[in-house]
Amino acid sequence: METNEYIVNGDELTVTIRVPETCTGTRFDRTGWITQVRLESAGIDFCVPESLIAGQGTGGEGLSGEFGIDQAIGYDEAVPGETFVKLGIGALTKIDEEGYNFARTYPVEAYEVRTEVGRSEIRFTMNVPEHNGYAAKLVKKIQIDGRRLHVHYKLDNLGSKKISTNEYVHNFMGIGGHAVGPDYVLNLPYAPKLNILGDGGVEDKLQLSPDRVTWNAEAGGEYYALYEGFANGEDPYWELRHTPSGAGVSESGDFDAAKLGLWGAGHVVAPEVFIDLELEAGESREWVRTYAFWA
Repeated sequence: METNEYIVNGDELTVTIRVPETCTGTRFDRTGWITQVRLESAGIDFCVPESLIAGQGTGGEGLSGEFGIDQAIGYDEAVPGETFVKLGIGALTKIDEEGYNFARTYPVEAYEVRTEVGRSEIRFTMNVPEHNGYAAKLVKKIQIDGRRLHVHYKLDNLGSKKISTNEYVHNFMGIGGHAVGPDYVLNLPYAPKLNILGDGGVEDKLQLSPDRVTWNAEAGGEYYALYEGFANGEDPYWELRHTPSGAGVSESGDFDAAKLGLWGAGHVVAPEVFIDLELEAGESREWVRTYAFWA
């Protein structure tokens, strides 16, 4: 029987992942799109959709990865009607001379994905055929280890041109379905620099201390803040706690953070850790994101 999702089970966690061929849109990575993580012993779900209103937003849910939100591969070289590379998705067609916009939906010829499913892990392999000098291979393995979830990436540049892009995960979190407000705290293990305040009255909704973020009240509208100036080798990148329940989640990794975005609304908070990717022809890059869940 056909299914729209894979269920991967560990001793502590149950992880729900979309089948790549059922994914739509031209923003989020279709390999290893995690829509829910459940800590079974506590009966707590950690992931929520981007929007609670059908048809609004860009279709994000759970741990939604994206390559090249502001560095689309080959976009500037293409003329309208030609294709460019969107890693994790397919060959997208450039519509006009406007700059690349991650929120737009582009015509797409999806890349094929090979999926290998085990009891407590799953592996996705996507080959990017050569066009306009760009070609690549993306392998992503998701592995459950107790209350930890490891996401392993390997990107090979198989083309003749350099790949310059970035990757992050739009972590749509709402711990136990609790509204985001004063009961939440976001801890940062060091003091990155708050570089840009986005629209939405960020300073009215958030208390932005050097090593933590708290909420003044339930955040009814969208907001965005951007942190830069990270030190090397710090771990974890962020830790989100819901104080009354004692539940929380953290993300760490084995790479230097280029920046950290913080997006949110009343039902969701999304810390986003970026990695910069610069691969000459023939080069490879591997990195790991690790999530820990507790209650």
